[in-house]
Amino acid sequence: MKSKTEIQEAKSQAVADELIRILADESLLYIKSKNAHWNIEGPDFYDKHVFFESQYVQLDK
Repeated sequence: MKSKTEIQEAKSQAVADELIRILADESLLYIKSKNAHWNIEGPDFYDKHVFFESQYVQLDK
């Protein structure tokens, strides 16, 4: 199929592969942030709890 962006097929596949890796990394960071948010322990619990919540909320947008 002809692309409207005029990106060559080989370059288009390279871009798609990189976007897949970025999406996978972001998904993993979201999951780990949400997990950390619910499993934080220690004296600075509240600060970390709020930090991880704001992080996964931003990633969810």
